[in-house]
Amino acid sequence: MGECRLREEGVHVRSKILIAYQDDSWVKELSSLLSDAGYRIETTKVVSETIRKVRGRDTYVVLLDDKMEEIKAFDLVPLFKKINPRVQIIVISSEESIGGVKRLRDAGIFYQAMKPVDLEEIRSAVACAFEKIEREQPREAFIPFMIPGGVPA
Repeated sequence: MGECRLREEGVHVRSKILIAYQDDSWVKELSSLLSDAGYRIETTKVVSETIRKVRGRDTYVVLLDDKMEEIKAFDLVPLFKKINPRVQIIVISSEESIGGVKRLRDAGIFYQAMKPVDLEEIRSAVACAFEKIEREQPREAFIPFMIPGGVPA
C-alpha cells in the first residue's frame, strides 16, 4: 500500500463504496471513517442485495466480510467480478491458512485486510483501489486531424 498516493482531498465523483459486512458496530466505524474522507457509502448485510448493488455499475469498491450468510468471500468474489469486472474488492478476513489466502487472491480481490483491522489500513487500501480504477479507466481518444488550408480547384 505504501506506493499509492492518498488523494482524499480531491475524492473523485465516482467514489461510491459498498460495505457488505455482518457486524453493525464495525459497519458504523467504517462508514464514519470513509464518509469523513469524502466517500459515498452504502451498506448491506445480505448477499442478494450486495449482488444487486454490484450489478448497478456505480459501485466501484466493495469492502467484503470474509463470510456472508454462510457463504465464503472466495465464492462471492468471482461472481462479483463476473457481474462487474472493474469492481475492486477488499476482503476483511480472518482467513490465515495459505490455501484460503490463495483462493481469495485467485478469486480476484484487490486487497485482503486481516481481522482485527487497522482503520488506517482500510482507508489506505480504499484510496489505492480508487487510484487503480482511475488509472485503468479508458481515456477519451484524441485524434488530431488536419483541416486543409485550401483545396486547389
